[in-house]
Amino acid sequence: MTLARPSLLQALRRAHVRLGLAAVVGAGVVLTLLSFLTLRNYVDQNLRLVARSIAYSAEAATVFDDAASAHDVLTMIAGQEGLQSAVIVRTDGARLASYMRDPDNAFDESLMQAGSVLFPLQAGAPVTHQGNSYGQVIVRGNGGVYVLFLVKVLAAVALCTALIGWRVSHLSRRIERDIVRPLNKLASLTRTARTSRAFNLRAPAAAVAEIHELGEDFNALIAEIQFREAELMAKHDKLRTANASLSFLAFHDSLTGLPNRARFRESVEHALRTQGSAGAKVAVLYVDCDNFKSVNDSLGHAAGDVLLVEMALRIRAQLRDEGVVARLGGDEFAVLLAPIDSIDATFKVAQRVAAAIRAPVHSPVHGAIGSSASIGVAVYPDHAAGLDQLLAAADAAMYRAKARQAGRVELFDPKVDGGGRVLTD
Repeated sequence: MTLARPSLLQALRRAHVRLGLAAVVGAGVVLTLLSFLTLRNYVDQNLRLVARSIAYSAEAATVFDDAASAHDVLTMIAGQEGLQSAVIVRTDGARLASYMRDPDNAFDESLMQAGSVLFPLQAGAPVTHQGNSYGQVIVRGNGGVYVLFLVKVLAAVALCTALIGWRVSHLSRRIERDIVRPLNKLASLTRTARTSRAFNLRAPAAAVAEIHELGEDFNALIAEIQFREAELMAKHDKLRTANASLSFLAFHDSLTGLPNRARFRESVEHALRTQGSAGAKVAVLYVDCDNFKSVNDSLGHAAGDVLLVEMALRIRAQLRDEGVVARLGGDEFAVLLAPIDSIDATFKVAQRVAAAIRAPVHSPVHGAIGSSASIGVAVYPDHAAGLDQLLAAADAAMYRAKARQAGRVELFDPKVDGGGRVLTD
C-alpha cells in the first residue's frame, strides 16, 4: 500500500497553521488569563472605593439618622457607578437606606448572573465619625459590565487570531511563489529531461539563493549531459560510418566496387529461395578474362587493374538493372539473372556481354589493351538443383568455352561438362 505523501506546499502550510494556531492560542490564553485576573482585582478595589465613597458621603445622614438624605446619597452614587445594589445598615442592624437596580432585559440579567460567578461583586465600608462607628455600607457591583469588558478582550484576541491567520495565508502564498513553484519547475524540468531527453532545457533564476544555486547546478549538469550526448552521437555516427564501410568492404570488391563472392552467393541463394521455389528460372553467367595474365605480364598490374575495372563497367552497362554483377576474384566475374524469360534470352544477354568486352580498352598510359572474355551459362532448375550445383555448372560451361575459343559463350551441357566442379568460398 502506497502512502499518500503531502506536497511541499501542504507541509509548509500545515507547519505555519500549527505554529500560528499555537502562538495565537498561547497568546490568547495568557492575555485572557491576565485580563481576567487584572479585571477581578480592579472590580474588588473599585467596589471598596465606591463603598468608602458612599460611607463618607452619607456620614452626616447616618449620624443624624436622616433616612431621606442617606437614600439620596446612596441612589446618586450607586446609579453613577452602575451598582446592582447598595445598602446602609446602622449598628443595630436596621436599614437606614437601600438601592436596587432593576435589569433592563433578560440579556442584562444573564450578564449580571454570569458576572456574579466570575467576579467578587460585594464590598463594604464602615460609617464612622470621630472614631465612633454609626453603621456600615454594603455594595454589590453589576457583573454584566465586567463580563462585557471580558467579551471585548476575547473579541480582540479573536481579531488578532484572524490577523495572524491572514498573515500566515499571505506567507504561504509567498512561500509558494518563492520556494514551491521554483522547486516544482525544477522537478518538472528534471522529469522532462529524463523522459524526453530534452537537454536544451534550462532552469530560470529563482528569488531564493539556495534554490537559485540548485537551478544553476541543474543547468550545469544538463549542459554537461548535453555535451556528453553530443560526443556520444558523434562517436555513434563515426562508428556507424565505419561499420558501414567495413560491411561494404566485407561484401564488395575494393577495385571495382562490385559485390564479392560471398555476397554473390547470398544473392543467388536468395533468388533460388524466393523466385526459384516459386517456379521461376534463375540463370548464372561465369565470365573469365582471356588475356588478363598476359596483360599483367606485359604491361604491369596497373594495366591489369584498368582492364578489370573496364570489364566491370561494360558488364554492368549491358545488364543495367536486370541482374547482379560480382567479381569472384582475380579475373573472374559472375552475373545473376532472376527471373529469366527463357534460356535463349539469357544466352543472348551473355553474347552481348561477350561482345562488349571484346572491344579494346583504351588507356591514356598504356594505349589500347586487347580484351576478351569467355562466358559459361547455367540455368536453374534445368542444369542444377541447388546453389553449389548451379555455380559449378556455370563454371564448367565457362571452362569449355575458354578451351574451345577465347571470347566464346557456352551453355552448360551435362553430357559434355558433366556435373561441373563444386565452387565454395
